[in-house]
Amino acid sequence: MSAMLESEGMAVSSASKSGSIDIREGDWKSYLQHLAKYKGNQALADRYGDRNAYQRACALAYLGRRAQVHGGVYSTRHPHIMTPQYLADLEASNKANRYTRYPWLRALMTLLSEIEQIQDQISGSNVLSFNIAGK
Repeated sequence: MSAMLESEGMAVSSASKSGSIDIREGDWKSYLQHLAKYKGNQALADRYGDRNAYQRACALAYLGRRAQVHGGVYSTRHPHIMTPQYLADLEASNKANRYTRYPWLRALMTLLSEIEQIQDQISGSNVLSFNIAGK
């Protein structure tokens, strides 16, 4: 197996010799190479089962390494206090980034909001209660 890895130009570490998945943080090319290794590799098929299980293991290895390098959610050196103002700023920042990435999303969200308002206006007077009196 190590000869196969060396022939593909991938570095062989002691972790990959033992069978674990070794992906450096942010190395998308290595992640894709690991996924490509599954095709036709009986050892990986025996160890992980189907391709989805192997892909999940690769993703967890990538994310796990990222957590090891950058730390978890909470940082003792740079704590974040979740004040209402901080959350509002975070929401505004996320919304701006989302609309920048997906320009069509703003129009879609506006349209859905208008549809909900129209449905509320129409159905407000036509609501029937399923509550049977006396039972």
